[in-house]
Amino acid sequence: MARSSVDVTFKSEYSARIPDILTEGATLLMDLQARGVVKAIGKRLQIRRQGGYCALDVWLMLWLFFAAGATSGVKTFWKVLRPHVAQLAALAGRRKLPSPASLSRALDAVEPELLRKQSTWLLAGVGQVDEVLRHPAMQTYDATGQGWHLFDLDPTVTTLRHRALPKGDDLPEPRRRSEETGAPGYSGRKRGDLQYRRATVQHGGSGLWVHAHLSPGNGEGVVDFERALDTIVETCERLDHPVSRALVRMDGEFGNVPWFTACRERSLPFITRLNRPKLFEDAEVLANLRAAIWHRVADSGCGPQRAAADIGMLTILPGERTRRPDGSAYEPVTLRVIACIFPKTGKAKRGKTIDGWQVELFAVDLPADAWPAPDSITSYFGRAGEENRFAQEDRELGLDRIVSYHLPGQELATLVGLSVWNVRLVRGFELERPPAERPVPKLRRAPVDDRVPEHWPRDPVLLGMLAELDWMTLLVGRPGWSFDVATGEVRCNENRGLTLTTARPKPHSMGRTGIIFRRPTGGCENCPPRPDCLRSTRPNTPKHVEFSIPATIAEQFHQRLALVRGKTDAASNIAPITAFPGPQTVADALFLPAEARHAFRDCFLDASLRVEVELPPPEPARPRLIADDVADRQRRRKTWSQNLERYALPDGAKVRVEVAGCSTLRRMLGDTTRLRARIGGAG
Repeated sequence: MARSSVDVTFKSEYSARIPDILTEGATLLMDLQARGVVKAIGKRLQIRRQGGYCALDVWLMLWLFFAAGATSGVKTFWKVLRPHVAQLAALAGRRKLPSPASLSRALDAVEPELLRKQSTWLLAGVGQVDEVLRHPAMQTYDATGQGWHLFDLDPTVTTLRHRALPKGDDLPEPRRRSEETGAPGYSGRKRGDLQYRRATVQHGGSGLWVHAHLSPGNGEGVVDFERALDTIVETCERLDHPVSRALVRMDGEFGNVPWFTACRERSLPFITRLNRPKLFEDAEVLANLRAAIWHRVADSGCGPQRAAADIGMLTILPGERTRRPDGSAYEPVTLRVIACIFPKTGKAKRGKTIDGWQVELFAVDLPADAWPAPDSITSYFGRAGEENRFAQEDRELGLDRIVSYHLPGQELATLVGLSVWNVRLVRGFELERPPAERPVPKLRRAPVDDRVPEHWPRDPVLLGMLAELDWMTLLVGRPGWSFDVATGEVRCNENRGLTLTTARPKPHSMGRTGIIFRRPTGGCENCPPRPDCLRSTRPNTPKHVEFSIPATIAEQFHQRLALVRGKTDAASNIAPITAFPGPQTVADALFLPAEARHAFRDCFLDASLRVEVELPPPEPARPRLIADDVADRQRRRKTWSQNLERYALPDGAKVRVEVAGCSTLRRMLGDTTRLRARIGGAG
């Protein structure tokens, strides 16, 4: 029988080796230090404090926390980080990093006015995202061949649940730490006692985050929205890209005049759902739906097959109580409206079910030749990809985790987490840079949807009015006849439908007026009981039936029929779309953001990092009872630079770094063998 043995040798822990969970964050710190980003953060990011850690130290701690995956809280993460604090801090030129308690106190001092001056740079500058954004693969190309940047603006809500907080004479006054974190508000499907809202903008083509800020409760309405739009304008200016070709895709909550106006004031094109339910009963809109030529909307094939058509240019009026933040009134906005339909039974989740089809209306501030109706709708539903990225963000970063109960401090943590996402994506892009070529244009194909029935839709207002009549009484004496609520038709005993065509203009007797239903011309021709049912022997004669109803109700039918048939003197509120679609199919960006992040993270699968720090001998301690100078004796406030120097690595410090990993990681760090980083002295 074969024999085997196992020898176990115990050695002391090699403290220079950094745990695997910290390797990515530490390596990125070296990369950012070499690019000058860490130094820039020290100058730009500011937290107003008299003592303690400065903003750079807070950023470093949060960076390592989120780069590790944020699978635990800060306190648990500190157990892993604590033995290696001096080594990891040295990679960024610092002596130490804040403990969880110090981090909490520093985040409590964050001020939104100081933070938001740098929030865009924390996402774009730290990740150095502009090179990625300028790449042709990140743009969408319209039907005329012009390149567009797409931005998805969609808020997300984080809710907090309150634990039981007993009260009693022998207990201290109750106080919840979350009191300044959020406020009650509409949380949608998320349940909680209070919430905060994150206004987020993501670049649609690249998956990079370009804006984020937090507000308590439901947020600050149009003020939050305008902050996000200003970042989009700033991004376009930085890229030297015309704002007129930056499409903002927005959630349906922004489908009203204040949001339209905010986009128009910044010359930003947009697309969103139109929140005007009364338009589904507008006779002119219904007439345009009947006259429309419906084209199929390209989709993934897993949902309903939609069709789209332009309704025209509509003037949208603000609500009676809608006011700007300064109290002034909004002006009406004239914009393009597109209808999207698909077969539907039952109540619509969005829009309205009309005559067997779900109809949704969209406010589209885009040129019709560059963005034909079906392509516009395809692009709008493409924003659903951001929901997937929210889920990926939860898995990779855990941004719903509360790092600070002070909302501006939580906002800083959120920005750091999103910048980790951006850096991973940019570094993955640099490792496998796509060809700098625009997609080859394809000729436009716009198949007409032949499913839409002729004369669709019936007027839902007339259907509702007809359904309210007392048909049990009206059909007395007509055995076998019935009224179909779904179609608004009277059905004879042969189940053939008769449609309302006329409401007589004058009463035929005291307080009673006739309304007439008829079959289509020739509709009774092949009916077996025709000779017994119709008095006329002329070919193609249709059946007519007249019912007597109260004159006041008949007058309402008369007015509605005249409105539907365009026989009133009312001026048209809809201007037609006259532009012809461009020759090309709209080409979406095909870049894969998740693959870029995965390509980068794969570099660390077998990587290991060793860091050794050698500090110079400490300077002799100064006399405890003697101040350094007059400013020290007066305890004057320190400058931002003095606060930054408090925990800086001393001159003469030596930091030796050894990285073991794949050739891709070594190439990314600029050395094909191994890296020796020098920070603050000779290595």
